[in-house]
Amino acid sequence: MGYVDNHLLPDEEVVHRGHLHKIVLVGPVLVATAFMAGSALAFVTGNVPLALGGLIVSLVPLLWGQILYTSSEFAVTNKRVIIKVGFIERRTLETLLTKVEGIEVNQTVFARLLNFGTIAVTGTGGTREEFTNMAAPLEFRRQVQAQVTSEPAALAALGGPREERDCPFCAERILSRAKVCKHCGRDVEPLNV
Repeated sequence: MGYVDNHLLPDEEVVHRGHLHKIVLVGPVLVATAFMAGSALAFVTGNVPLALGGLIVSLVPLLWGQILYTSSEFAVTNKRVIIKVGFIERRTLETLLTKVEGIEVNQTVFARLLNFGTIAVTGTGGTREEFTNMAAPLEFRRQVQAQVTSEPAALAALGGPREERDCPFCAERILSRAKVCKHCGRDVEPLNV
């Protein structure tokens, strides 16, 4: 069982799983290939111990790339967005769907052709977490948006319907009970709901 499965809340179900793109394995493969070429050269020149050492060292970047690829988890549940990257040094994001304000997707032309990119999850309060080299980032964003807009999940997480209004200063949408506008930072009078 992975990180996501071990940290599910009661009655929480995984709706969509994402993963890193295999592009993260290109660098380790190139480094390993360079070590293998050096090992072959050492073997041809008769230095067998150096050749064997080079072969063993060439396995390290391959192992590191595989650990990076398999230890990263991206999931959308019926209640939260859960992301974990890293193995020994770990970075996690667990945000309730009702606290997700947006998911930005950045892709270069090359990344669009291979269907990977960087996602940035923006939560209430302006917190922004960025994750690179994710496979199918547009599908991940679509799944988050589908869960956020699904009426049962949003209402259950909030404990009722979400009451919003326009900020009197900047005209952006804020919660009716808000005392400070999250967009312009000005104090506003909360409405009684």
